[in-house]
Amino acid sequence: MFNKLYVKIFLWFWLTLAATVASLAALSSVSFSEISYEPLREQDARQLHRLGRGLEVSAKKYGATAQQVINRSRIKGRKKIYLYSPEKDIAYSNFTAIDEDDLSLLNFRLDMPPQIIFHEHFHAIGPLVLDLPDGQFQLYEIKRGGPVPWMFRLKFIPHWVKVTVAIAASMLLSFLFTRTLIGPINSLRQGTNAIAEGKLDTRVNITSNRSDELGDLAKDFNSMAQRLEILVNSQRSLLGDISHELRSPLTRLSLACALAQDNADDKTNMQLARIEKEAQLLDSMIERILMLSRLENRQQTLRTETIPLTQLLTPVLNDAQFEAQSSDKQINLPTIGDDLTLDVDPQLIASAIENLLRNAIKYAHSTVDVSLAQQTNAITLLIRDDGPGVEESELKHITEPFYRVGSARTRQSGGTGLGLAIAAKAIAAHKGVLELQNHPQGGLVASIYLPTN
Repeated sequence: MFNKLYVKIFLWFWLTLAATVASLAALSSVSFSEISYEPLREQDARQLHRLGRGLEVSAKKYGATAQQVINRSRIKGRKKIYLYSPEKDIAYSNFTAIDEDDLSLLNFRLDMPPQIIFHEHFHAIGPLVLDLPDGQFQLYEIKRGGPVPWMFRLKFIPHWVKVTVAIAASMLLSFLFTRTLIGPINSLRQGTNAIAEGKLDTRVNITSNRSDELGDLAKDFNSMAQRLEILVNSQRSLLGDISHELRSPLTRLSLACALAQDNADDKTNMQLARIEKEAQLLDSMIERILMLSRLENRQQTLRTETIPLTQLLTPVLNDAQFEAQSSDKQINLPTIGDDLTLDVDPQLIASAIENLLRNAIKYAHSTVDVSLAQQTNAITLLIRDDGPGVEESELKHITEPFYRVGSARTRQSGGTGLGLAIAAKAIAAHKGVLELQNHPQGGLVASIYLPTN
């Protein structure tokens, strides 16, 4: 039961309360003043008034002085009484005070109502003003007792001390407790974000002996992540395996089509040419799927080499310019410095940039802008078109395989939905990042970040 989170919260709450009270109790023994007091209860006040009236009546009846009346045997045997005259600055008592009893502290104002007074070695009730034959006196009834109970001591601690101790104790214990909660929650949040970013091998590391609800949640999360990794990897492997198996019948289909064209008439040749074209499109799609599968499963061998950026980009940008002109569109190209080099697989990165450029040219209304920026350890290639852009809700999905946005779902405008997925994976394989976002003035901006040497 004590491993349950709600029990821990309950216990920590009461532990905080107990620690606060214990701290105040410990502090009270240090900060307790020499004498303290609080209003007298009504019952004790009535008893004190009866005692005072009795002393006044007895003094008048027998013509006794203050000292004589409190030392009468009937009074002395029952009550310990201390009388003090502020006017004459004299005091009388009917008992022998010990050294620790500093009765001179009992010099309250005449107009002060009766109080219960606490001292380290005695308690007192008073003052009550008496009119006796030899003058006016303050009456105090002394009660011998031990140390003042700590519950009473707490009342006399200054309020700012109480508030400070309560805040300090609650903050310290709350901090310690919340650390036990926030740590696992942060681990789960980081793990969730990592899973969302496609890092399916992420696992949450929480103390193995933790058996409360958060520990159970972490175990369930790891089981889910493991199952998800297995399912996604199986899907990727299946996609790659199916694509690989399709290559053989597709090759035979292309070969049969070529043989049939040798003996076919013109009408049949037109149909066979159509079949050959679709077979070539299917072969290209399968090649892209296999490429994507290898990148996702990290089976693509990167043939990296150090290559000048101008040598890498010039052919790709020239081809893009030619394609833009063929579509009656304009592409603005950047000036590339000769001193920039990249350690990349030239063919793979060139293919990724080419996919992004073709995508921009396809959806641009009239202009595509390409710019280049250099940071300390990276270069940024920006490709912006002036097209319709993409809905914000779909931006995070357009690099997923076979995903096509609403305005590009037809084969004529949207292709197969693999180009951006392959580009993103190819850039990520080089420890780079591809970001897609809408430009404030319209169109889509593709930002490619690649580390430099």
